[in-house]
Amino acid sequence: MSGTEVLSVESVHGLMLGLVAVIVAAPLLAAAAVALGGFPRSPRTPAAAGLIASLLGAALLAWLWHACDGVAYEFGERLGGGSLVHVDGITAALMPTVALIELAILLVAPKRFLDPSATARLLSGAAATFALFATAHPLVLVALWIVTALPTWISTRGTPGGRPAARVFATVMLAALGCMAAGTVLMLVDPPWERGCGLVGNTGGWLVAIAVLMRKGIVPFHSWYPALFSGAPLSTALAATMPQVAAYTAVRLLMGHADHGAGVGAELVVLSQLALGTAAYGAALALVQRDLRGFIGTLAMSQSALVLAGLAGHVPMELNGAFCIWISSGLALTGIGLVAWALESRAGPLSLTTPQGRFYDAPAMAAFFLLFGLAAIGLPGTLSFVADDLIVSGSLDDQLHAGLLVITSTVLSGIAVMRGWFFIFGGPVAIDGPRHMILPRERVALTALLVPLFVLGLWPAPLVRSLERAAEQLLGVTADGEPVAAPNARPEATIEPP
Repeated sequence: MSGTEVLSVESVHGLMLGLVAVIVAAPLLAAAAVALGGFPRSPRTPAAAGLIASLLGAALLAWLWHACDGVAYEFGERLGGGSLVHVDGITAALMPTVALIELAILLVAPKRFLDPSATARLLSGAAATFALFATAHPLVLVALWIVTALPTWISTRGTPGGRPAARVFATVMLAALGCMAAGTVLMLVDPPWERGCGLVGNTGGWLVAIAVLMRKGIVPFHSWYPALFSGAPLSTALAATMPQVAAYTAVRLLMGHADHGAGVGAELVVLSQLALGTAAYGAALALVQRDLRGFIGTLAMSQSALVLAGLAGHVPMELNGAFCIWISSGLALTGIGLVAWALESRAGPLSLTTPQGRFYDAPAMAAFFLLFGLAAIGLPGTLSFVADDLIVSGSLDDQLHAGLLVITSTVLSGIAVMRGWFFIFGGPVAIDGPRHMILPRERVALTALLVPLFVLGLWPAPLVRSLERAAEQLLGVTADGEPVAAPNARPEATIEPP
């Protein structure tokens, strides 16, 4: 390797590590500034500055990874097949998505929900989530599971009427964390990704799989999901569920463990089947909800399950579809949740038992709700349309029943979305009632969430190619079925600092 090439590798590594540091540190610094009382009347200003810095850093990180040769970059200690800092195609695609979601939540949050302590919790939770998406180290993942769950529990418990939801959340999360910690230790003692794995390692893999089931809200561990949306501030519920940290954990700890380093493990296959049932079940539940929050919670449960269902695919196309759903559902459901929160802050709880007639007094909200709803269920021209095509085509090639269940959940979700829209915005209107005009910060946040859904839907090739490359590396095969380097072994393509 020439001196120029060495300098290039070193420069890329230094910039990658610096960007990860900025993404994680910016919201932490903003949280410290808010918590120390520097901005008692306007904590949103420093918080927005911190999250904008994280978003810009995440966008630059994604661009840098795509502009280079598209291999994984690793920094720091390596343990159990994962490094302390790990940047690959999944990190490059998901980090900007999570940063945009966190920023939109902050901008739309009503002022009365954004006191300094709540703002500091939101920012610290965002920083922990960014850190989680930048690592593949098993023990760090366990620690960050705890750190990301704490702000959710504290916020829910402090909400009037939120103690029952906090109790349910705490019960499930404690069980999930116990399984996650025990399973990770067993996997490190007897690594399933190495030859000679025995009962200890396999037991660890199943314990991690159970932890993923719990944290993802997969049947039969789904009760906390709608409860959180009903009892917590929507900012808390969305920040806890939309990044889907359990799916990321499944990718890092369970992908590629079958056949000692290639393919998909039995744990993910079981997770996939349960997730398929949850996707259809959650969509059916969304059809019969009697209030808007219950509708959002069950719809989010259904869409989240589709991601996990696709992660057990044996072909890159299906895994690619899961990643695309991960991004599209996160953006679209965050948009629906924020529209609902904005309406609630003006008009109080919204029922789905009788038409509310909100179109006249909130036409902009009605338009955003409909567009986000359609973007979540596969409207042509949106990213979810591309995602559904990939995952349905991949799953039909792999398992017929999987494709049929994906189609069923999509159809039911579509009916539920239109039912929710008609009940909230349709019906008789009060001509002399108050007009709920959209605020500029709400318009900016909702537009920022909506634009990527349509831009990536109309021009999906760069994202699809990038995620396909990441899927091929994880599955250990190319799109044509040719074997490539094992994802959890130390691949020759992985670049480490010299």
